[in-house]
Amino acid sequence: MFSAFLSYVLPQQDRKAVIMLKFIYLFNFCWLLCGVHAVVYDSITGEPATEAQLNYYRERNNLEICTVNIKPCDKNEWKRLDGSCNNLKYPSVGTQRTPTTRILPPILGPNYNPVDTVDGKPFPLARRVRCELLSEGKASDLTTTQLVSYYTLFASADINSLHDVFNYMQYILYCCEEKGKFDYMCTPNKIPKDDPVHRYSGIRCMNLTRPESFQTHGCLENGTTFVRMTTATPVFDLSQVYNAMTTSEDLRVYKNGLVKMEIDHGKLFPPSTNDSGNCFLNEPPRETRCNRAHFNTAIGPVFFAIIFYRYHNFIANELHALNPCWDDDRLYYTARDINIAISMQILYYEVMPILMGRENMIRDGIILDHDGFRDWYDEDVLPQMSDEFPYSLRWLHTIQEADVKLYDGDGYYLNTVPMINVSLRTGWLPLDYNMEKFTQGSFRQFSGAYDHIIDFDMSERVLGGISVSSDVSTSDLSKGRYFGLQPYVNYRQHCTGRSYTTFWHLKDAISTEVILSDIV
Repeated sequence: MFSAFLSYVLPQQDRKAVIMLKFIYLFNFCWLLCGVHAVVYDSITGEPATEAQLNYYRERNNLEICTVNIKPCDKNEWKRLDGSCNNLKYPSVGTQRTPTTRILPPILGPNYNPVDTVDGKPFPLARRVRCELLSEGKASDLTTTQLVSYYTLFASADINSLHDVFNYMQYILYCCEEKGKFDYMCTPNKIPKDDPVHRYSGIRCMNLTRPESFQTHGCLENGTTFVRMTTATPVFDLSQVYNAMTTSEDLRVYKNGLVKMEIDHGKLFPPSTNDSGNCFLNEPPRETRCNRAHFNTAIGPVFFAIIFYRYHNFIANELHALNPCWDDDRLYYTARDINIAISMQILYYEVMPILMGRENMIRDGIILDHDGFRDWYDEDVLPQMSDEFPYSLRWLHTIQEADVKLYDGDGYYLNTVPMINVSLRTGWLPLDYNMEKFTQGSFRQFSGAYDHIIDFDMSERVLGGISVSSDVSTSDLSKGRYFGLQPYVNYRQHCTGRSYTTFWHLKDAISTEVILSDIV
């Protein structure tokens, strides 16, 4: 087409001009493809990187992780998969490794270790605190189902990366060994000698690593304010479904707006890989499926990732039937936008009101009390996520019912499997109608109770066969210390303006029974 255009507008005899223009056209086209027009932004500031900054990062061999290349934004383009151009003034803010924000600034000691208590003593062992605050057992809540914890964990994976978890699950496994004493990333949880469970087990340590930050990667100098680094986009955009990793496989079919699907035992699944290294608990030769471009983690978020991935094609097919003249791009991006909108409707209007109270959310302007569209885009508000929000979601570990009950389509109970035995095991889902049984159980089985009890599997063997013993709430507490999160009462004071100096000042949040107990 371009050659025909040139032949039409230029004299036939001016072949050299035609050839030269063709060359220029092809050169510019290749230039665009190669990303030459992209601007290199500093990941921390969100500003175009200066030559001095680029040289600084090159000297440290961390240019790729401390900067991000962004092509110029077009306010009329579709929402980008990588999160860039979410804010037109700061195009790089919203991509992976966007710095997190804080409601209250972090408090950390030298080398980004936890500070001591107000009386100058080290904090008690995280495991001891967990055992005193949370008893192990089982108790169900008769008003909510497993979907609450499944969906919130799925939503958390959208804005909170798992690299910190995989560090101590897959890469740094020696923190409880002599070698771990010399690795800065090691922050193991020590088990007290009088531990109620491990007094005689011989287990005196649980593996754990410190959170990654811009300091640990050399993007910021040591001694500067601690800033966490995450590999997820900081806004709810179903990145765990559409895969925000720009270097990963393109999942589009480029026809009718569809994404790639595979059929396994008559059911649709995202593309699988032959390398099941991330599906640690798959049991070959029957169980071979392992998501190639999606997470293979806890069974709940894996389940929802598959559901929303399938749903994209359902939406795209419906749109194509209604609008046969639409091209592939319009079908794909419209289906994606609808899919994201549905996920947000579920999170903000169905799940979060259960946890936070609908009236509270309406009062604070988070949701509306009526139908309608609203567009609150503000170019002065950056697309970032606070550290406090995903950390607060760790509380949901306490309501996780660790026994997964399976039901048939008529609601008849079939059997129970431990959640830890089917997590990190995506290959289990296609077999024996397990996906269908799990789906039925997700909305029929009650969640754990909202109390001071945590399921035994969550507190002692949450990593299944990967680790001899692992306590998720102990790890959560320890992570909070290494995040540098301020005391809970500081957040209460920040939000209410009131001072809290005794536990009785918290009687609106803590029962009198607990205040009078030895726990506090």
